[in-house]
Amino acid sequence: MKKNKVLVAALLVGGLIGSIFGDHHKQGEGSSMFKEVFLATYSGETDKLVSLAEAFSKEGFEWRPAEGIRSVREAVLHVASANYYLVSKLGGKTPEGLNPQTFEKEITNQAQAIATLKQSIKIAKATVEGLSEAELAETVNLFGNESPKMAVTMILNGHASEHLGQLIAYARSSGVVPPWSQ
Repeated sequence: MKKNKVLVAALLVGGLIGSIFGDHHKQGEGSSMFKEVFLATYSGETDKLVSLAEAFSKEGFEWRPAEGIRSVREAVLHVASANYYLVSKLGGKTPEGLNPQTFEKEITNQAQAIATLKQSIKIAKATVEGLSEAELAETVNLFGNESPKMAVTMILNGHASEHLGQLIAYARSSGVVPPWSQ
């Protein structure tokens, strides 16, 4: 039974990736298989992240597992802040009037925090979508190391995935059922 579930999951993932790769070849010149796979994966992770953030009540949005650990709100805003930082390494811009370094302290409203996350995701997707293959190979200074922009996009996705997992644990610990599990 367990082997069947693993096989079904592998076939589904393989079908998704195969479909993306197939679409890439139909599009011809100018398309990027890497960007297509990144955007599909990033969209899946961030769609879940947003839907889970929206599933918390107003009080639950301030829940934290222990003193000194980020609340749900702070984790959501941390992802938005990191999105803007990483996007800046890809040549993208933070909207006028926003300071990602102060999000966690200044944005205390659930709706505003989720809107900030959504906006950062939209800008991240548009920035990556606008990069050429040559630009993806360019290097930038990231955390004191020279890294290709393609690596920055991988960190963007990995960071969203990491904090999706964090919020899933927060949700399960505080009685919130992730929307895709209902």
